[in-house]
Formats: sequence, structure tokens, C-alpha cells
Amino acid sequence: MYTAFYDLSEKPFSLTPDPRYLFLASSHREALAHVLYGIDQGEGFIAVTGEVGTGKTTLCRALLHRLSPGTEVAYIFNPAQTGDELLRAIHAEFGLPTAGCTHHELNDQLNQFLLRMKRADRPVLLIIDEAQNLSRDTLEEVRLLSNLETSTSKLIQILLFGQPELDDMLDSKEMRQLRQRIGVRWGLGPMTATETRDYVRHRLRIAHGCDRDLFSERALREVHRRTRGVPRLVNLLCDRALLAGYATSSLSIESATVSQAAREILGAHRRSRWRRVFFRSGAAAAVLIAVLGAMAWQQSAARPPWEAPTESAAAPPPRSLESAESCREPA
Repeated sequence: MYTAFYDLSEKPFSLTPDPRYLFLASSHREALAHVLYGIDQGEGFIAVTGEVGTGKTTLCRALLHRLSPGTEVAYIFNPAQTGDELLRAIHAEFGLPTAGCTHHELNDQLNQFLLRMKRADRPVLLIIDEAQNLSRDTLEEVRLLSNLETSTSKLIQILLFGQPELDDMLDSKEMRQLRQRIGVRWGLGPMTATETRDYVRHRLRIAHGCDRDLFSERALREVHRRTRGVPRLVNLLCDRALLAGYATSSLSIESATVSQAAREILGAHRRSRWRRVFFRSGAAAAVLIAVLGAMAWQQSAARPPWEAPTESAAAPPPRSLESAESCREPA
């Protein structure tokens, strides 16, 4: 919609990962260097964690382009499955048969495959993305895979990408055996203000074909202030700001436009959150009223008919529904 107006060949802030738009901030470059070092040194386990939208998938794609030729890679995305299902998914990635195989046979097949790759001098890498979705039992199954080794080296290297919940799992007492096997562990951080500015200009340059400074300096500072340098949020906000600029025929994006776009995005989020809170509170209030009403009915039914409440213990006169609703605190 706005691409022709701003002389762009395509939307520069799409959320779909595109290697042409690859931009590595300092945190990503350091993480990539550590991961490549760990792979080169034959570390059995490597873990990279980061908040939602900080660029873990981008880092993973950058890694795949930098692996040595001949590397066998199994890439498992969003592995919310049992240990046996995960093992079968790994077999499918390596092109190994799974039909009719028992768990023991699957492990034996994988071991034979890894030995063949070792003799052919071909490294084998297992990448598990969104690893925070793994159960503890499945993580234990992954740990057992690292036992496949020769007397001198590991037969398979395992790289875990996940959100901070993965750190919590790895730091737990139950996962201490796996934690002790992790040779490289890195946490991704957000972009700085300077990196956010360069990131926005980089994507605009790719979409335009040359430098295209559509966002003023103040607008770029506002983008970083609103997003805290999280790449996915930067994409969302800049896309909405360009749409708002197109709607008002603005040839450049100023900080006021960015602020307006941020209020629209955050406002929708807040309305959705408060709507959930309201319905949950309303449901809880309805249950409480029903329970109290049932208790009151049971007490009145159990009272002998000749027992009348004393004047001091008499219940207050009932209020009308309108009065009760007006006095009730909002949920």
C-alpha cells in the first residue's frame, strides 16, 4: 500500500525472516562468534537464549550460512513432542527410516549413521529451536544423544535456541547433568539506540536500492525508546509508522507519527489485556456470588421455623438489584 508512495520495491519491515535483510547487532555478532567457536572446538552442547523478538531465528539462519561444507544438519523447530517423537523427527531430518522401528532400533540406527559421518569426516549438527517448549523428560532424551561419541570426540553436536524459560530449566537441579555438558552458553540482548537507527536505515536501503532516510533522527530515537531495541517490535512499529505517514501523505516520518503508531499498537495490546482481566474477574465474581448464595440458603433451610433472628442479628433489608450493582466495585 505505502511501498509505491515511498518508492520502495517491497515492505522493508516484514516479520518474515529474509536473508537479504540480515543485520547483525553486536550481541548477535558475539553470539555467532561463540557458537562457531564451540562448533569448531567440538563442544557437545551449545545454548543460546533471548527474549521474544530479539533475533534468535535470524542468528540461526546466519549460522547455517557459515557452517563448513559437508556439515549434516537436522533443524527441529518448535519441538513440543515426546522424546520418541523428537527422535523420529531427527531421523526424518537425516533421511533415516523410522517405520516399524522401536526406540532402541532408532537409537542404534542413529549411532550407525553418526559413525558413517565420522568416517567421512562430515560434522553432524542438531539444532533445536524454541527449545523452551521441551519437557524435562525430552530434554533428558536430548542429553542422552550426547553420549553417542568415540573415545576422542563427540559424534553429534547439539545447539539449543530458546527463550529465557530455557535458562530456568537448565538452571534447575534436575537438569544439572545437562547443564554441566554445555560448553557454550550465550544470552542475546536488544539493540542499542545507534544499532536501532542503523537497523532501520539498513532495511530501507535494501527495499529502496540505495540510501533512503524516511525517518528523521528524532523519529529513530523515538522508535528505540518505544521498542527498547527489540528487532521484532522495531519492525512492527516502523511498518505502522510508514502506513500512518502514507495516510497523511507525509514524505518523511517524524517522531509524532512514530508516537501515534506506538499508541495504536500498545493501545490494542492493553485493550486486549484488560478485556481478558475483565472477563476473568467477572467470572470469578459470579462464582463467588453463587457460592455465598448457596451457603445462605443452606443456613436458612437448617434454621428451625420457631427460631426467629433477634433484632440485633437481623439481616439488613434486601437492596434492589440496581442498588447492588451500583455499589459493586468494578472488576
